[in-house]
Amino acid sequence: MIRFFITLVVVTTVLVSITWILVNKQWITIPSFFFQTIIFLLFGTGVLFVYLYRFDKPDFFIQLYLLTIAVKLLAYGAYNFFMIMEDGKGAVHNVVWFMLVYFIFTALEIVFLYKKISRHR
Repeated sequence: MIRFFITLVVVTTVLVSITWILVNKQWITIPSFFFQTIIFLLFGTGVLFVYLYRFDKPDFFIQLYLLTIAVKLLAYGAYNFFMIMEDGKGAVHNVVWFMLVYFIFTALEIVFLYKKISRHR
């Protein structure tokens, strides 16, 4: 589990670094919810990973994972709605940034959970 969190922090650091380089070169503008999105997704991914990783009933794992996806869709949808309402002009930048980070973090979560589940077979 510690490897997941180390990887998550390293990927977050790389994402923030690349974004700052692109902003300094004036190739992109920084989203107004840049840090809020990183923190929200980092926390959400970490909490759900711990919960799923500690779940010891392989027969119900798929149902639990689908439930966490539904919860994430609701929570992340509400967060995106809030971002759009707060900053309509920067909505595209904020939502694209959110989706990029979301897909990367979800891919990490799937890779690490797959390693755990494949050991139980």
